Amino acid sequence: MKRKTILAAIGGLLLTASCTKQQDQLAPLDASAHKASANVNQSLAIVSLGAPVAEAKVYKLLPGYDKSEKFEASGVYYLNGYFYVVCDNRYKIAKIKSTLPINSSDNTLLGSGSGDSQFEGITYNSTAPARFYVVEETVQNGSTYQPRIREYDAAMSYLSSKWADYYFSSSNSNKGFEGIASVYRGGVEYMLGLVEGTGKIPVLKKTSTQWQKVAEITLPASASFGDYSDLTLYGNKIAITSQEDSRLWIGTLSDTSWSVSGGITYSFPTGNDQGVVGPGGKVLYANVEGVSFLSATRIVVVSDKAKSDQPSYQTYKDQSVHIFDLP
Repeated sequence: MKRKTILAAIGGLLLTASCTKQQDQLAPLDASAHKASANVNQSLAIVSLGAPVAEAKVYKLLPGYDKSEKFEASGVYYLNGYFYVVCDNRYKIAKIKSTLPINSSDNTLLGSGSGDSQFEGITYNSTAPARFYVVEETVQNGSTYQPRIREYDAAMSYLSSKWADYYFSSSNSNKGFEGIASVYRGGVEYMLGLVEGTGKIPVLKKTSTQWQKVAEITLPASASFGDYSDLTLYGNKIAITSQEDSRLWIGTLSDTSWSVSGGITYSFPTGNDQGVVGPGGKVLYANVEGVSFLSATRIVVVSDKAKSDQPSYQTYKDQSVHIFDLP
């Protein structure tokens, strides 16, 4: 995924949450010790998240890997105590225990294949038979480019792929689908996509041959970002992330129409040039590419690899899994 350089400071626009010194990995899921703060700038309606409940580099979680390995995390889905993480530079999908145990046999890579995958999002449909879905951002199909949605069984064995009925040209093929979310409504299986460059959400219906576009959702003005990096659902809650703006937006998906309303914008916490959350005003979470709910008040996000033109302090949080509480 292409992105513009994140410049250094949000500064006075945000009230930074006070928090404890951030370590490489905090005590896993200790909500009482790491309660997210709720500092709100009323004029901008932005809530600043506190320090993460826990976070860790992906390579540290998987046994047998070191910091030379690249895990360009681009999507995440939480299910039954595990995070399923896709990376756009790998075909194998990481299954990581939600307590983030370091170098643990509980954490594994599933599937097969090598090379860059273009995987940008992952979702799950529990309706029998249960299925995981992974989206390739865009793939050339004749003279056009389309997202392609891969289907896996519950054990993460690859089954098949279908094209999404949504089209890009060579000039914007790197601004395709950045996330997907499964919706089962009225006995019909649908998929929501998220277009990186516009924030549009195509609604796709599963047919025998493709994911057919049946509607398109326009986000409210409160979710106006420089880019859009993932979406996820929790009941009628819909969450959208932006890596360029280092923000999270949560609104409401109608259960009677294809529309989204309301919305609260959250900023990820800032910190100093050593990557420590707290005073300093530096944008640390500048590569957030995936999001999923653990509960109505807790999310997990994953971060891509920092680009060479980003400030060095943003590498402290790249290629990582982060768990945050919502105020």
